[in-house]
Amino acid sequence: MKYSSTTRLINVIVLAVLAFGFGFLGIYFGILATPYLLTGVDGPLGVSFSNVSWGLFGMLGVFGLAGLFVSANGLVQAILSVIRGNDDAPVRRSFSSYVAIGYLIAFFFLVNAVWLYRLTSTNIGYDDIAFVIIVYVILFLIAIIVSNIPLLRMYGEGEEFNKIMKVITGPIVATSAALVLVYGISYLVLAGAGDVYARGTFLRILGVPSLIFIGALVLSCLAFLGYQRADKANVVRKGNGLLFEGSLLALGAAVIVAGVFEYLNEAPKAKAQVSLVAKTVPNYNGNYMEFSVMSWIFGGIIVLLALALIVSTLKGKNEKK
Repeated sequence: MKYSSTTRLINVIVLAVLAFGFGFLGIYFGILATPYLLTGVDGPLGVSFSNVSWGLFGMLGVFGLAGLFVSANGLVQAILSVIRGNDDAPVRRSFSSYVAIGYLIAFFFLVNAVWLYRLTSTNIGYDDIAFVIIVYVILFLIAIIVSNIPLLRMYGEGEEFNKIMKVITGPIVATSAALVLVYGISYLVLAGAGDVYARGTFLRILGVPSLIFIGALVLSCLAFLGYQRADKANVVRKGNGLLFEGSLLALGAAVIVAGVFEYLNEAPKAKAQVSLVAKTVPNYNGNYMEFSVMSWIFGGIIVLLALALIVSTLKGKNEKK
């Protein structure tokens, strides 16, 4: 037995705290607050949501729910490690959750650095916005480095390919599931609301990405399960890579679609000027062109990366490890 009972117990406590913290963030913003921002009424907690952005609350909700899913999975493994005192495998699986959480945090800083930085810096001019972006970039680099070190220590560089890919795919599954929940619940709440400004437009803005996120969730789940089966069979299957890359392609497409909707619905000639990133509903987003262009650039980079990985995977072949 490599890990002591004290280590296993501390691991349970830490993951329980993380699950509680992420759960509070995700449930409050993602489920109890965000879905009601577009209806013009207070949420179920009676909290007024005036003068806030749907995008800001939605981002915090997605981040919290994704962290909850990952840390809850780690907590289950940590509890199993206490029950099975002589089995170290659940401990290692629970430790991998810390790496997955690190990737989630890194992704959170990345999207704020290159795409959603206006959600937390609405009143900052172009002269000062560079400082905000630099801070997010530095935090992203720190998070990605801190996450990779334990990953390589646990599984070795390239020696446990399927296990490494499971750790990388896990945050994508969690993020896709969180996006489906936040967008899906918001869509259902708005669909059941009464007379709401630009209701049909907002339903399209929420509905189309929801379908894309469902596709990303299905593909990433299949990839995760595929890597799990391949690990047990001690083989590397390129089909799992194609599923993983397909989920990236879907997420990149969703980012591009967000930019398209922002441009179409915030342009001066738009029939109803509405935005998911502007404060209050209705409101004009003065930075709509900036957001749209960054959506196309960021989403395009993700799509191109996914396509490059697909081509590389297709050129490869299935092999035993």
